[in-house]
Amino acid sequence: MRRVLVAALLPAVLAVACGSTGREENPTTSSSPTVTRTNDVLVLAGANGTSVLDATGHVVADLGHVIGAPGWTVAFASDIDGAGNTAVRIIDARRGTTTRSVQLTGRWTRVAEYGVGNSPSGLSPNGRWLVLADPKPERVAYQVIDTTGAAQPKRIELAGRFSFDAISDSGESLFLVERLDGTKYRVRVADVRSGLLVPGAVVDVKQVATSADENGVMNGSYTTATAGPGGEWYFSVYQHPTKGPYIHALNMHARIAQCILDLPTFGSAGALEMAKQPFWSLAVEDYHGIARLYAVNGALGRVAVVDPYEIRVKRSATFKVPAAAPGPAAFVPQTGAAVSPDGYRLYALGETGIFLIDPTDLSLRATFAQGSAFRSLAVSPDNATLYALAADGRSVTVLDARTGRPSTTLRLTAAADSIAIQKP
Repeated sequence: MRRVLVAALLPAVLAVACGSTGREENPTTSSSPTVTRTNDVLVLAGANGTSVLDATGHVVADLGHVIGAPGWTVAFASDIDGAGNTAVRIIDARRGTTTRSVQLTGRWTRVAEYGVGNSPSGLSPNGRWLVLADPKPERVAYQVIDTTGAAQPKRIELAGRFSFDAISDSGESLFLVERLDGTKYRVRVADVRSGLLVPGAVVDVKQVATSADENGVMNGSYTTATAGPGGEWYFSVYQHPTKGPYIHALNMHARIAQCILDLPTFGSAGALEMAKQPFWSLAVEDYHGIARLYAVNGALGRVAVVDPYEIRVKRSATFKVPAAAPGPAAFVPQTGAAVSPDGYRLYALGETGIFLIDPTDLSLRATFAQGSAFRSLAVSPDNATLYALAADGRSVTVLDARTGRPSTTLRLTAAADSIAIQKP
């Protein structure tokens, strides 16, 4: 198996801005240099597998093809043996060692129906429940696995064309997208205990006239998704074929849904807005009891703040970005937006550059790495360092998170699709 290796770690100096780290801070660069020091552990995932790198750029663990739990301290792999059966391995992602395994009869694989990157992982928001799939034409089967080992795996088989959407933190509700004609779909829920589909679709009854018909049929193509604070809500961005982007909000506790139809450009999206749909990204802030969901498109210079409990857009804004290139995006961001852990800075990827947005008023504070293109972002736990994976996946630029001044470039021998930081 090929590893994601660091071929060169280029030393440089890092300028640190003086003053407060609060929302009023000045993002302009400082001339006071200092040497970069960080204890961050990076997780780089791509088609060749997932590797864990320490702060010096050395590979700590080669995890192979895995699904990472929140924080990336635990990962899960599914291996199929010569007899056609599956072993699900629970892996200590800090060391790359298998701590336990679960045996399943038959061939079971990850649920990524939408492809790689932004696809649902099959994990519940709390990381306890893992769903694997065995899809066949007009039929699909799922295994719901308790990764703690407290409950036996549950097999569910359904007739129809279904894709995995989400599973609740309780492990009791398996949410599925029922595929219909074209881009039409319905959200359904399977009760895990009984193994049966709940009658009817999960739909926002208040908006049947605008977002779904009387049978709960909606129309849109999936873009990206994220779990809200506490795992109660699951937010998915879809693109309506003529109206533009909207958010499908799924309450995994109550088994209800609401649609957020007032994202910027919804209802007025032209050819350019439709072409740049892949740049819509979601980022959740949950700091000291204050939770916000940001929907941002760095290619269009659009941002909205969504209240993740009231399920509505609180405010939106535009910010200046370079003129968008005509036609489809040259690449698809995998983590196109990120909030600093202290909630003071919102970062968004454009077709080129990284935009620093002030969450208090959604104003553009600065543009980092102008002229460079990136596909994934991660912010260090101490709020000090920003990591940006290049659009081609072959290098990581390390920047001062406040000033945007680059300090180091990590060159990778195998391309990665996404970057994350392992929980300390």
